[in-house]
Amino acid sequence: MRVLTFTSLYPNSHEPRRGIFVKSRMTYFDQIAGTARKVIAPVQYFPLLGLNPQSRFHGYNQVPKEEIQDDIPVYHPRYMTLPGTHIINAAKAMASAAEKIIPAIYPADETFDLIDGHYLYPDGIAAYKLAKKYDKPLILTARGSDVNFWLEQPTHRRDILAALAYASTIICVSAALKDRLIQHGIPESKITVIMNGVDRTIFKAAAQTKSGGEYLLSVGNLVPLKGHEYILRAFAQLSDELSGQLPEEKLMIIGSGALAGSLQQLTRQLNIADKVTFLPDIAHEQLPGYYQKAKGTILMSSMEGMPNVVLESLACGTPVIAANVGGIPEVVTKDNGILLPERTTEALTAALTSALQCKWDRRQIAADMAYLDWQETARKLHHCFANAL
Repeated sequence: MRVLTFTSLYPNSHEPRRGIFVKSRMTYFDQIAGTARKVIAPVQYFPLLGLNPQSRFHGYNQVPKEEIQDDIPVYHPRYMTLPGTHIINAAKAMASAAEKIIPAIYPADETFDLIDGHYLYPDGIAAYKLAKKYDKPLILTARGSDVNFWLEQPTHRRDILAALAYASTIICVSAALKDRLIQHGIPESKITVIMNGVDRTIFKAAAQTKSGGEYLLSVGNLVPLKGHEYILRAFAQLSDELSGQLPEEKLMIIGSGALAGSLQQLTRQLNIADKVTFLPDIAHEQLPGYYQKAKGTILMSSMEGMPNVVLESLACGTPVIAANVGGIPEVVTKDNGILLPERTTEALTAALTSALQCKWDRRQIAADMAYLDWQETARKLHHCFANAL
């Protein structure tokens, strides 16, 4: 079974945590006998912005054109974009960039059996164009905002639906995404739910301190979607309510993004700067230690598919306090966390107060998530691919 994985959500030497959930799933797939795989992970470029060291496009220029990751060849062809505009069709540009290198990747009689496409727009549309050109089966994986946001945009809906119509199977990482696709007219028979897994060798419960943890934790990109402002304002209210109690509550935020500066400024305005620690992106294998030492993991996203932050936290036995969106209610229950009745600062403050008072059975939380295993995810994926062929 020769698979071509196509997605811009894939790690590279410059961004080692980019799309780590895609690589994790496929790395376990690669361990199945009789499989072979190559990856095309296109990278944006824009000539003028690439010259500015402060621009993200300058960083993209540092990504190698080709690299080997765990014995899998990964190619990063460039495609031009004009930020903030639709002048250039990103999906067509992606597909064109891939078409230029495929003859070199698959010389002579070598070819691929199917395309494994991740994220519906623009990646999924580009994968569809390639699959149609080479007359190969296409498996698409929907992951969250591609359904919750992009499929709702009239400009892109028709092309996304065309890609979904061509696909042999559509994988959703949560039942909530499956339901949304059915609402858009996709036949239920074409959709299967394969939830993300976790690496059970490192994401597991550990011996805890007597207090059950050292800090509250948030892990995620510092972008508006993730709702860190709610977290900071709720934490400030919580700190006021607990004023004078020792030890004081602490908050740790792990992630990077465009809002880093403004969020740090907000901590100063709220007089909690001495209680909040910001850490930039850290190596994925280091995350378990942070989850294990946390009193609870907070996620205030406005939309999600099935966030690995939630799965990893629960696998480590750490309760989750989260907005009730996407697939989160499929795994967060009264026994392992709190789902907010509404996405507000007040609701989060109340939930944090309750969570800190609760006597969580952290080892039971971790044990109940034992079914989340990348090996099982890979087995289901292989079965899905075999059916498509």
